[in-house]
Amino acid sequence: MTSNRTPKIDFIPVKSNSFKKHIFPLIFLSLIWLMVQIPTEAMSKNLVTGQYGSSSGKRIVLNLHIQNPAPANLIVEQYLSPQNSIVSTSPRAKKDSAGKIKWLFRNTATGKLSISIQLKSPLKGKIRGVVRYRDPGSGAFIESQISP
Repeated sequence: MTSNRTPKIDFIPVKSNSFKKHIFPLIFLSLIWLMVQIPTEAMSKNLVTGQYGSSSGKRIVLNLHIQNPAPANLIVEQYLSPQNSIVSTSPRAKKDSAGKIKWLFRNTATGKLSISIQLKSPLKGKIRGVVRYRDPGSGAFIESQISP
């Protein structure tokens, strides 16, 4: 024969003052733990920033500012309308296809880097740049857009 009785559970009353006394340190420690858990890439600053020195006419100039610690490698892409005819780039681009120019810089150093594009005729349409690199501290892959 089995019994259908449920076991009796005794509850221990908690004084409300004890709870209030220990809740604030618990919340404080939880907040500290959450701050430590925030990914490094969310807290890191952009090591490479840029702005256009010239974004119209026959010569386009993108000025990049590389902060310390400099990323080991830097990929720069320039997007412009395929209607534009490129005469030259300085430094010389690794890849040049219709509407996309790409540079790869190895062993970058802290400081300034200027990239220029010489066009056959004045710029048609808009231009924008993309900079990609790995953060040397966290290893996070960073991508930033640059517009005039």
